[in-house]
Amino acid sequence: VELLDFKGEDLFEDGGIIRRIKRKGEGYSNPNEGATVEIHLEGFCGGRRFDCKDVKFVVGEGEDHDIPIGIDKALEKMQRGEHCILYLSPRYGFGEAGKPKYGIQGNTELVYEVTLKSFEKAKESWEMDTKEKLEQAAVVKEKGTMYFKEGKYLQAVIQYGKIVSWLEMEYGLSEKESKASESFLLAAFLNLAMCYLKLREYAKAVECCDKALGLDQDNEKGLYRRGEARLLMNEFELAKCDFQKVLEVNPQNKAAKSQISVCQKKTKEHNERDRRIYANMFTKFAERDAKEAASKTGVEKTTEKVACEKGPKTSG
Repeated sequence: VELLDFKGEDLFEDGGIIRRIKRKGEGYSNPNEGATVEIHLEGFCGGRRFDCKDVKFVVGEGEDHDIPIGIDKALEKMQRGEHCILYLSPRYGFGEAGKPKYGIQGNTELVYEVTLKSFEKAKESWEMDTKEKLEQAAVVKEKGTMYFKEGKYLQAVIQYGKIVSWLEMEYGLSEKESKASESFLLAAFLNLAMCYLKLREYAKAVECCDKALGLDQDNEKGLYRRGEARLLMNEFELAKCDFQKVLEVNPQNKAAKSQISVCQKKTKEHNERDRRIYANMFTKFAERDAKEAASKTGVEKTTEKVACEKGPKTSG
């Protein structure tokens, strides 16, 4: 049988995870990030089954059990007892690295059949006190760093994002708690910016750097990473300003000096390209106007000639 067309639910409206439900789940509750889930899954690649197991794990840490990030994401949309088929793009599968353990090459689409057998939700932010949030922030920061070093950037984003969700809107802290909270938030925003740079999501990287610089306006890493993101977004002048600010903070930063040269070179190339485009545009406009003028002149001459040939009628 050849599958000519397939329509399912696009879970995140980016084409990355498509779900087709084979059996609906029960109730209205879904696992959240950090929930403990028990699932049965079967993984397929090119029609070959490469994985089949019952497994219990924490949502957001599926990679520890050789489960791709797309399964973690999809579980947050599933209900207890649900049985579905998930079609994962490479971004939500095993990415560029693939999974040699299963003989899967990089940038490969995957299909999983998943049953959510049971789950226990993690505590929501409002259910945790400040002490617990700070303790957990230290734990997930280490997990995020581990994932980042392994090149698992989406998994790292989940971990660092937890720190932001727990502490960004936390008020009424003691001086000691406030310092600890700011330290965790600053590290989380800087690390998220680095993750988004790796994921080529430059606007999000800039946003995280802005948040970090809101906590520490002269943060060298925040300025440099924002400059990197802006440079990759072709915002050369803004990027140059960021790298110049880096040098104000640390005149010995050789990488920033080098990036300023890159910005100047890119700006010059961009301006020259614009000049060529506009020069060609003006040339084309001039040629078009000349043709229109010539055509108009030709019509006028023809009209005049016809009028002369007819001439006034005279009686003989």
